[in-house]
Amino acid sequence: MTSSPPRAAAQPGADSFTELARRIAERDLPSFGLTLRELFLATEDASASGQRIAGIVLHDPALTSRVLRAANAAHLGLGAHARVVTVSRAVVVLGLNPIRSLCVSALTVEAMAGGARQAQRVQHALGRALHAAVQARDIGLRQRASREAAEQLFVEAMLGSIGELAFWCFGGSLAQRLDLALGEGQPPEQAEAAVLGTTLRSFGRELLRAWNLDALLRDSREVALARRLGQAVGGGAAPGGGWAEPGVRDAVRAIGQLLGQGESETLPRLRHNAHEALELARALGAYDAAASIPASAGPDPTPPEPPPEPYPEPDPQAQLRVLTEMSQAARSRRELPLLLETCVEGLHRAVGLDRAALCLLNPARDRVTARIAIGPDAGALREKLDWDWNPEIESRWALNAPTWCKGAEGEPPGLLRAAGATQGFVAPFVVDGQLLGLFYADRVASGRPLTSAQFESFQSFVALAQVIVRSLPRG
Repeated sequence: MTSSPPRAAAQPGADSFTELARRIAERDLPSFGLTLRELFLATEDASASGQRIAGIVLHDPALTSRVLRAANAAHLGLGAHARVVTVSRAVVVLGLNPIRSLCVSALTVEAMAGGARQAQRVQHALGRALHAAVQARDIGLRQRASREAAEQLFVEAMLGSIGELAFWCFGGSLAQRLDLALGEGQPPEQAEAAVLGTTLRSFGRELLRAWNLDALLRDSREVALARRLGQAVGGGAAPGGGWAEPGVRDAVRAIGQLLGQGESETLPRLRHNAHEALELARALGAYDAAASIPASAGPDPTPPEPPPEPYPEPDPQAQLRVLTEMSQAARSRRELPLLLETCVEGLHRAVGLDRAALCLLNPARDRVTARIAIGPDAGALREKLDWDWNPEIESRWALNAPTWCKGAEGEPPGLLRAAGATQGFVAPFVVDGQLLGLFYADRVASGRPLTSAQFESFQSFVALAQVIVRSLPRG
């Protein structure tokens, strides 16, 4: 006998799930929605630069760490010699649309990592979302879709599960009721309609609508088939690694029909894609979610990586890689922002400086403001590094070489004071013989002392940036 849904949740109206979606969007996941919007605005702008995308990622240290780990994952084809150290370089190597897909995945993993009371359902849904996203992208590519169109399928499949993920994370008593109904054996869509008044997929569309992103769900056939496969196949611990589950053969056959090929040709590729999804999940740090991807015979033996240190230590090997990345970042002066972003990011990530910034003079040459800032509280630092300037400062302080400023007498007026520091590294940024701004770095956030080795590295980074700028054609 089929159990009836909980009486208190029967026949909820559209207003209830719309209000729940709005509440989650505005109260529980506001930064998630904001960052998603920024990413899509940046990548859909024909004039968008890699520096703009890198800046969005670098705003969140945890997101930065996940994106870099995933960018260096084996499935993306980067060998050890090509390992990327900076987000700026990852954008160049992978391209805007693939890096956006990575960011959407990393953001989702980060936002749903807590999982609250329904942690198991959250991780299962996350694993299926990553699996469906990788499958949908490959189905698109095999139909000769453009790389951009294929990455859109990846994003659609990933965000198509956002309602399910958010509901299990933040649905409160409704999530408990749905968990109970599913545990009693009710069919998912019937249970969802009884408890929530809609399906979790429709709930996700309402959630994306609250962020003005619902147009991303295009009901693509490739995504529908990828989701169907993911729902049928189960996790890696299921019999036959998940591929022997009921309904898998029908899903494989349907995908083969779309691609115009037989089951014997389709299945091996789908299994390969599952392994790629598993690697992606692990690279993003979604180890629990990886168990729901049909590519492993058991728990992941790799222990979760610790959270990223907010204050990186100096790493000579990373410094060499970043210096190499700087030499590859720009081919003309139009790409100069990406070179400068790579330089500043390297000062923080590889040289081990807490905060690093590039401050530029305005066209009137009477004010200096930070245009790039990286490290803890980078946004606050960018706001602080904004002070008056005049030609006398350039002549009085002889800004023609990097300086280790130790007190007000050794620094351009206002710089250390604005940054809230007693010591810092400062270097001029000169293009075609004209001072355009200053590089700045310190270790105020951690309270660690600056070192001579770091000052030498700071000088090397700035010097290489100047050499590259001078060599760049103007086109």
